[in-house]
Amino acid sequence: MHLQFGCADVQNKYGKGNMSTTQEQQAKIRIENLKLWYGQAEALHGITLDIPTNSVTAFIGPSGCGKSTLLRALNRMNDRIRGCRIEGSVLLDGKNIYDADVDVVQLRTHVGMVFQKPNPFPKTIYENVAYAPRIHALASDGAKMDQLVEESLRKASLWTEVKDKLNQPGTALSGGQQQRLCIARTIAIRPQVILMDEPCSALDPIATTKIESLIEELKEEYTIAIVTHSMQQAARVSQKTAFFYLGDLIEYGDTGAIFTNPKEKRTDDYITGRFG
Repeated sequence: MHLQFGCADVQNKYGKGNMSTTQEQQAKIRIENLKLWYGQAEALHGITLDIPTNSVTAFIGPSGCGKSTLLRALNRMNDRIRGCRIEGSVLLDGKNIYDADVDVVQLRTHVGMVFQKPNPFPKTIYENVAYAPRIHALASDGAKMDQLVEESLRKASLWTEVKDKLNQPGTALSGGQQQRLCIARTIAIRPQVILMDEPCSALDPIATTKIESLIEELKEEYTIAIVTHSMQQAARVSQKTAFFYLGDLIEYGDTGAIFTNPKEKRTDDYITGRFG
């Protein structure tokens, strides 16, 4: 059975007009009591939170706290890890992505991923963007594909820099350009959600600024979840922030409140540099 996501799924689950709160209407992803084990080691301890539509949600916390593990759970990247076991649910538009009838390949066209280090294919700039749409039959070669490639590169704020060298290797671009190419590649399959796992950690400050500006633009059209070790970056780009520690969600709320008036002592200690 192929997976279908969208507003219709939300209406099927809750009924038209029956959503009880604004929060429910705005939640693109709902994580409910999610637990995850690597073998016998429990990495996530019953995580529950909502990721709002058309916003940026930042996951922060010290190394090994579970934030990247949770991010990968949102498009089932952890399925590839031997001995990984999950309980609980991740609802995308009201549909549990861990249901038995879910097509994982199709899921990943709805929930795209941008990794820590830029990883362009050893292909031309054009083919980096066109590759996945061609495989998923989103566009045929010719004018429609040309339009999709240009549109994706424009949305990734890269078009003006590469429009005259589309046949050059993507690997020949600078690090920041390569990361924007990877974002264009993700956008090309028309996802609803973009996951970013420390997308700026390998970039210089100028490239980081461009990626952060791009994230601000992208949230108008996409729901974004980002893992970052930089609290300054989380404060700059996100509307919601979740703080994790040793596999637990310690605090989650509006980014401004988390950074200026945290409710939990461990959050305050981490933000103020007492540990991390």
